Amino acid sequence: MKQLFTIILMAIVTLSGCKSHKETVVNAKAEFVPDQVWTLTEMRGKEVAYCEGQHHVTIQINNEAGTFSGHNGCNRYFGNFKDLGNGSMQLSQFNATKMACPEPFHKVEGTYMQLLQRCNRYELGEYYLTLLQDDKTLLTFEKKTD
Repeated sequence: MKQLFTIILMAIVTLSGCKSHKETVVNAKAEFVPDQVWTLTEMRGKEVAYCEGQHHVTIQINNEAGTFSGHNGCNRYFGNFKDLGNGSMQLSQFNATKMACPEPFHKVEGTYMQLLQRCNRYELGEYYLTLLQDDKTLLTFEKKTD
């Protein structure tokens, strides 16, 4: 009986060790990869309608350098990024090139830049990035793969 108790106890300890390892992997926090490009798929929950010949809207966030940059459908843009912890962030010092583009391109660009400036939170997964204003989803991106 004592031997059976020892075997059961060892099994519980072994399984507990496996469980905590699994939880560690499942609960691992996603982190920004400096050269990862994210492609915009939705603005305010609606699929982005790109015009023929228009660049897709993208964003890259370099947490280490404290910067963000991308393409807004017409121009390149960039600024400062600060991770405030727990999914909170601050985007500041917005700048962009000023290239002429067809008028329909400017509609996507203008809406995107207005929404981006309102974002103060993020949710980061392995294949998605969501930018929010408080609890309201404004911009949804997918991981760009080559």
